[in-house]
Amino acid sequence: MVNFKNLSRPKAASAPINPFEIFSKTPNLNNAPNDLWKGQAEALKKWHDNRTSADNIILLNTGAGKSIVGVLIAQSLVNEAIGPVVFACSTIDLVEQTARECERLGLKFTKRTSGAFSNDLFETGKAFCITTYQALFVANSSFKAEKTPAAIIFDDAHVGERTIRDVFTLSISKERHAKLYKDIVEIVRPEFEKLGKGPHLDYILESVGQAAVTMCPPTTAHRHREEIIEAIKRVPDWRKTDLFFSALRLWEHIGTCAIFLSANNVEITPPFIPTGVYNFFGKEVRRVYLSATMEFETDFVRGFGRRLKGPIIPDNDAGNGERLILLGSRFVEKTGKKQVAAELLTKHKLVISVPSYPKAAAWKQLGEPPRRENFTTELQTFRDAKSGAFILVSRIDGIDLPQDTCRVMLIDGAPTGSSLMEQYLSNHLTLTNLFATKMAGRITQLLGRINRGRADYSAFLVYGNDINNWLKTERNVALLPPLIRKQVILSQTVQDDMSESTPSDVVKVVSEVLSRDPGWLEFYRETVDGLEVSSGALEKVKQREAQLAKSAQAECEFMTRLWQGDHEGARTALLDVLDDTALVDAKLAGWYSVWLAMDYDNDGDVATSVYHYKRARSRLSHWLNVPHKSTFDKQAEDKGANNTFHRNLLAVNLNGPQALGNLVNKLKIHARTLGDPVPSANAKEEALRSYGELLGYAATRPDNELGHGPDVVWKDEEANALIAFELKTEKKDPAEYSKTEVGQAHNHIQWIKDNEKQTACDGLLLIGPPGVCKPEASPSDSIYLVATNDLVAYLLVLAAKIDDTRGRSDIERWHLLSELGTSNEWQLAGLFKILAKTRLASLKDI
Repeated sequence: MVNFKNLSRPKAASAPINPFEIFSKTPNLNNAPNDLWKGQAEALKKWHDNRTSADNIILLNTGAGKSIVGVLIAQSLVNEAIGPVVFACSTIDLVEQTARECERLGLKFTKRTSGAFSNDLFETGKAFCITTYQALFVANSSFKAEKTPAAIIFDDAHVGERTIRDVFTLSISKERHAKLYKDIVEIVRPEFEKLGKGPHLDYILESVGQAAVTMCPPTTAHRHREEIIEAIKRVPDWRKTDLFFSALRLWEHIGTCAIFLSANNVEITPPFIPTGVYNFFGKEVRRVYLSATMEFETDFVRGFGRRLKGPIIPDNDAGNGERLILLGSRFVEKTGKKQVAAELLTKHKLVISVPSYPKAAAWKQLGEPPRRENFTTELQTFRDAKSGAFILVSRIDGIDLPQDTCRVMLIDGAPTGSSLMEQYLSNHLTLTNLFATKMAGRITQLLGRINRGRADYSAFLVYGNDINNWLKTERNVALLPPLIRKQVILSQTVQDDMSESTPSDVVKVVSEVLSRDPGWLEFYRETVDGLEVSSGALEKVKQREAQLAKSAQAECEFMTRLWQGDHEGARTALLDVLDDTALVDAKLAGWYSVWLAMDYDNDGDVATSVYHYKRARSRLSHWLNVPHKSTFDKQAEDKGANNTFHRNLLAVNLNGPQALGNLVNKLKIHARTLGDPVPSANAKEEALRSYGELLGYAATRPDNELGHGPDVVWKDEEANALIAFELKTEKKDPAEYSKTEVGQAHNHIQWIKDNEKQTACDGLLLIGPPGVCKPEASPSDSIYLVATNDLVAYLLVLAAKIDDTRGRSDIERWHLLSELGTSNEWQLAGLFKILAKTRLASLKDI
């Protein structure tokens, strides 16, 4: 035999850096691709033309071959000899999958998933290293000194935020670390008791098996950082446990973290991700992000701290498969998901996706989810099988079941994160907008597990109130990629025509689609392209996400600067975006206020911290575990303040006439914004909300924050009363109020009845120009029209009355403010009676 290794070779030119040339020179191995797809070729060309940029992001649909693009770019950078090149994957499974892709192409590589590097090619500069995000971001990373990356390819960047967040999260399981769990609980308990929240903590700790989560008061970690560290160090051989890497990452910065508690876990994590602390996000490093289609960049920015500038979006239709998406909530009650699954399995293979292992237990008659160590093997067995079910738990990426390997998926519940922080923000503080883009990305990825290419086709049956309600909300659907949102709308059209919805009927429809029924194919082809959500919903989502991307960048800067000890710079980063954030997402602005308050509090500035804590409580929840009364509040109570507005006025007065002047100025600005034709609808809603907040009421924007309900609600927690406003200030004068708008108003009234059962509300105030109600509309007697100018004038009257007290003596000022604060017209019930003079029904245009 000829020993090819010992044969002499001609002197060659330097290794090629053009990825096309690299591909053309790959050896003809078994299973090697014959050619690059159109989208892959376009992506590589555009990257090569822009290769020296610090940041390049390439967006390719799921199933469009991102991995080949990524490894060819990695090889190109190695050949350029710029220094160590790293290819980062979100999981070990994907490291192995990428390694197999390299083997198909005949590219050399090094792997590092645990322990040592698989060979010395990376360390000698002859190959790139395929590793995990965890290995790259961990505190004691091997990628430092001479191995510090000069270039990084971040695969699956659309899940980067979640993966990076995991690195910064210390999770303490009661089952695995009972003593440490108990120690942490006892360390934080005094912080709850200082706020009178001891019983609340006990309730959380006793809620075993329930989704009850709470957050410690924000300064808890700062006050007890040494005790927490000592408790971790007392765990036997803690450096050999699952605590080690996360604890090491947080070690010097635990004082800036949030602490979340449930009956089974403690979670310590920073409120935002301080990505900027890593040197490989500096100017001298080249970064390439490979991502599935990303309609909005907010979560990407939240993870990587960088905006998307000039993304490379090849023209390709890979991943644009045909989908039927049926919502279980639109079936009749007898159409149970288990009966549907059982009938489906008589004809089709089935993937059942669930968000958690407790949810998976409900499907044990059809199968059990594979253990982590057996996952890849069992998945391959399912791929090769002709029938059967596969239970998929909390996995939305890295799984390929194309074509006949599986065409049907039953989704049982929204794909959600398992962290305590996410549960708290989503379920308890209802930061709906914060998680809307996450949910859109997760649903998109989940639908891509069994629908991998243009020629693919599949059916999805969606169960669970959470995901069904999400997909029925137009503003949420607007966040999905264009084709998927068209498919959601088309599928609801199909369900409109399904007169029956028994399990057999559902399976019959699915089977017709999968058997390529000519009627279905004609309907799909002729219908899908003409469908779209309303332009208003799309525009509103675009405006919101554009601002939230800026806010996400500020979050990263805030946390990065805190970790670097620059407290002033950190606060400035959030303060600069606070008001603009509140315009599009008041709840997120409230979350920012929590952490601004924490930093002021830790710095000893109690007055400023209480100001931000109060704003946070108003925007988020009065049940938030934060200090809510300053010394001035307590003094005001001692002086006889007997209602929310009264207490607020007296507390401001204790800061002196200048504080009253600041209050007056803000009230005037917000009132005038309502009457100004220039500001946007968002700005006017936020102005009215802020006015109520300045009066001391819990002021929210339900439609903006939840996607349902009135534009603005002022609520008096003590009096158990509220006023609901719906703004129509953009209408021309004189205005016509339509049947659609009246129907919307009735929906808002019902929302109040459903969500504020114990709170008094006498109706809904429409704020807009005077005019008439269209004859086809049928407004109830609970809908009132308030002319915008009348509301503005009335709100300015209050500002003037407060202003009149400023030049008086202390005693006079106190008595005048007390008289104003106890006046019935500025309690919510009295204010409503003054404003609600004109029923909309009385303005019907006969």
